[in-house]
Amino acid sequence: MTRRTLGLSPKSLLVKYRTSDMVLFVIIIVVYALTYNMNPFQRQFSLNDLSIQHPFAKRERVTNNELFLYSTIVPLITIITMGLPFTTPPKYRIYNTLIGVIGLLLSVGITTIVTNILKNYIGRLRPDFIARCVPKEGTPVDILVFAKDVCTTTDIANLLDGFRTTPSGHSSMSFAGLFYLTLWISGQLYASDFIVGSWRAVLAWVPTLGAALIAISRTEDYRHHFIDVTLGSLLGLLIALWSYFRLFPKLTHDQCHYSLNVLQDMDEKENEMQQRVAADAISTDDRSTLDERTYSALQSV
Repeated sequence: MTRRTLGLSPKSLLVKYRTSDMVLFVIIIVVYALTYNMNPFQRQFSLNDLSIQHPFAKRERVTNNELFLYSTIVPLITIITMGLPFTTPPKYRIYNTLIGVIGLLLSVGITTIVTNILKNYIGRLRPDFIARCVPKEGTPVDILVFAKDVCTTTDIANLLDGFRTTPSGHSSMSFAGLFYLTLWISGQLYASDFIVGSWRAVLAWVPTLGAALIAISRTEDYRHHFIDVTLGSLLGLLIALWSYFRLFPKLTHDQCHYSLNVLQDMDEKENEMQQRVAADAISTDDRSTLDERTYSALQSV
């Protein structure tokens, strides 16, 4: 237990409120800020590659700000508004909701960092790369060239972003936040229980449908190839699974709406109560035995 909690007591507030996860989230923000403007690897390309000759969409169907709203703010508000009023007993409302929020933030944060690093190291070209590049006239179309040798655009930031297509960040972030929300709602509504109505499962899967629509929109804007969207979606989905089930039990658990921390706290309190009952029972037996001995002694006199 000491190794698991780094020498702290398991009942310490630092352990109970998952301070290490909060610190990790702060580190994620710092790393994101440091790697945000990281230059991508610039792969060679040819002008006769039809897969990178799509038009550049000036207005995206889902902007970066809208992505943040859908993948983070909406799930955050949903978890808070559903968790605080409906968690019982009331003493666990804030704590159980906090655990759900921590899982969401880690899911989105870790996915964002992994996605950005992979984008820059892979350096694959977006479907609209030629439109970003604006190649100079007379460039041979049947040979591999470097962007620095043939591109005439003055918007260097936009050009460099053209090398960041794999994996799709919109896809990974939307699934990291919205698929996590699907898991959380499923747990809160016991959607996997065959006794409850199917509407609960349908409601729980609405966020994932939203994530899928966001991912598909990236191919409609010609910002990503289908493989980029697929890889990004899988990345976000897997990290959401990892983040949720680190903190909550399986969805078929008979108390799946509680976090593992709450369930552990309940088990400890129940064990303490059983120990007190057992101690009281032993004490009562001792008194009964003593009374019998006293009575026998008086009878012999």
